[in-house]
Amino acid sequence: MSRKAKILNKKTIIISILILTMALVSGFVWGQKSVQVLADGKMTTVSTLRSNPIQIIEQAGVKLDAKDEYRLSTKSVKDHTVITVYRAVPVTVTYKGTSNQMLTGKPTVGELLEELNITGEAIRVEPSPETKITADVNIKVVAISEKNIEREEEEQYQVIRQPDTTMEQGNEEVVQYGENGTKLTTVKVNYDDGVKVKEEVLSEKIIKPAKPEVIKVGARNTVETSRGAMRFRRAAYMEATAYLPTDGNGNGITATGMVARHGVVAVDPNVIPLGTRLYIPGYGMAVAADTGGAINGNIIDLCVEDYGEAMSFGRRTVKVYILE
Repeated sequence: MSRKAKILNKKTIIISILILTMALVSGFVWGQKSVQVLADGKMTTVSTLRSNPIQIIEQAGVKLDAKDEYRLSTKSVKDHTVITVYRAVPVTVTYKGTSNQMLTGKPTVGELLEELNITGEAIRVEPSPETKITADVNIKVVAISEKNIEREEEEQYQVIRQPDTTMEQGNEEVVQYGENGTKLTTVKVNYDDGVKVKEEVLSEKIIKPAKPEVIKVGARNTVETSRGAMRFRRAAYMEATAYLPTDGNGNGITATGMVARHGVVAVDPNVIPLGTRLYIPGYGMAVAADTGGAINGNIIDLCVEDYGEAMSFGRRTVKVYILE
């Protein structure tokens, strides 16, 4: 080989080495990534050629315990990926009446239940599967179920009240007594862990119709008096006695200042206000104008002007119409 050829060959080798070195340096630069590791509330940034998350976490000086977990912000490690470390914390999981305490680094309730193979639509989770796990959280998994049940029940009778103008207000008369019927009811019953929590009526089918109770209700508010038909607000049965105008203080003057005479009656003002016009069958028109020490409650004292009449009246029940 000539001296010139040897020099050219040497230059070629040197150039090749330079190109290879530049390629290696370039590959190193291009393969290096900036990755952030979030652990224990601290963010650490590392430059790395590694793609294994565990190795990168160790490079950041973070130690993973057996139950700790981590999650990537991207599908795989690349530039600007954030790796979040979840430390294992104690939790309690209650399922089918049994409570178990455990350590978990799973970020959410749903991920922990998937690991425990507690899944399916027939459960209700408290707190919800999306809830982030914190230390000492109590996770309750309730098995929910439902069942349709048919049962016979009483169909309650209705009460029909029919106004009757031939009867006075306050009077009632049963025309037809009610009788319960029978119905077939279909209900949907919801259970939590086998305990009934709610039921919903789906349908009802009448087997035996109920018989309504029909009551005539007095609608007439007038009473016939010596002065013709008069309207009344209400009527009440009261215990009645009789007194003479000279009874009491002896001067014949009532509590309202009226002179005691036939048609002036003593009442309890808490039952019938003084000044109220009244009609009492067998006695006639009256006005509540007096009171008395023995007149308490549902008692009325009627003024009569004859001693014999007062004695024969005695004590009896009378119907008192409170007029409008």
